[in-house]
Amino acid sequence: MKHEKRKHAKLSASSCERWWNCPGSVEACKNIPNPPNAYMAEGTVAHGLAEQLLKDLDFAYKLEEMIGTVVMQEGFEIEITEDMVDAVKEYVHYVLNVKDELSGSVLYLEQRIELTEVDADMFGTSDCILVVPFQTIHIFDFKYGQGKRVSAWENKQLLYYALGVMMQEDCTTFTVHICQPRVEDGFTSFSGTSDDIHVFEKELRMKAAEALSPTAPRIPGEWCKNTFCPARVGCSALSGITRDLVAKDFVETTDVRLLSLDHIQKVLKYEEVIKDWMAKVRDHAKELMLQGEVIPGYKIVAAQGNAKWIDEQVIVAEFEDEFGDKLYTKKLVSPAQFEKLAGKKRLGETFREEYTVRPDNGFKIVEEESKGEPVKIKKPQEDFNE
Repeated sequence: MKHEKRKHAKLSASSCERWWNCPGSVEACKNIPNPPNAYMAEGTVAHGLAEQLLKDLDFAYKLEEMIGTVVMQEGFEIEITEDMVDAVKEYVHYVLNVKDELSGSVLYLEQRIELTEVDADMFGTSDCILVVPFQTIHIFDFKYGQGKRVSAWENKQLLYYALGVMMQEDCTTFTVHICQPRVEDGFTSFSGTSDDIHVFEKELRMKAAEALSPTAPRIPGEWCKNTFCPARVGCSALSGITRDLVAKDFVETTDVRLLSLDHIQKVLKYEEVIKDWMAKVRDHAKELMLQGEVIPGYKIVAAQGNAKWIDEQVIVAEFEDEFGDKLYTKKLVSPAQFEKLAGKKRLGETFREEYTVRPDNGFKIVEEESKGEPVKIKKPQEDFNE
């Protein structure tokens, strides 16, 4: 189904993380068009291929033949690449492995999930569901994008789906899965019981009521960027945070060493959100200027990429005798590329440990819940006291 023809719920599953954290986003986004883009169209094509493969495993042969072909989706020309086919197969393989472990499971694809018992305007469509009647359910979400890694841990969108299914099925446990083949460690899962779902339902009811309130507040955070909120360009709450954390510093202090730890913490917390907002403002400004608007102090110029050969064969014919192999470069593929080439199953679980190393690139700051063990740092006075 084309993106523009889908009916979107006001409190949809896909935007649950957004309105859960920023209840005012529901009202803010309601009249803002959110047209499809090339990335969305690419994801739609990948999802369609995955659905066909799960319906008919013999489609795998046709899938290989489709590599290199171009299909029209949402007005965009999308090429079915080897990378896309590999991602689709990896996702399908993961689903089927889970299915093989569940005796008597029933598979549902692109199933509409309704939460009318919570609110009449709550529904969504899941990618894949496995149900073992009176026992358990499994919800799978195929994410084709290469952007930020999405975790299944207490994932609001998938818990929303799990609640809808468990309202219909008399099951006692659930597991939700995020399948993101094109990012490292992209397959994650989170399990719980019917009691956990009841707790989520209570919270969901409260969050839904807050989001539908005429006075629902706008609360900026990482969900602005992570959920691609269409209202983030003109969001007063987001621009306010930017003004308070950034512009204020230029007025009061130009030396970051004078910032309090509390202020530094806030800047770190909103760093990515602010950068995303600023990038969206720049994109919007470019669109206005391309339509003829004048922004004092700025102009539109042509962006040029790196030089490319008009015809490589002409260069080869002209210079190969003189320069020989110096005209060419040869480089070993990366470990990640080789894993795709050879297949993780063939290489085994210990391949990276035996053949690869991660160079030390210094230190970086990440959020506390992010992967990685914290580095033990000694304060200078500790060395002095030893």
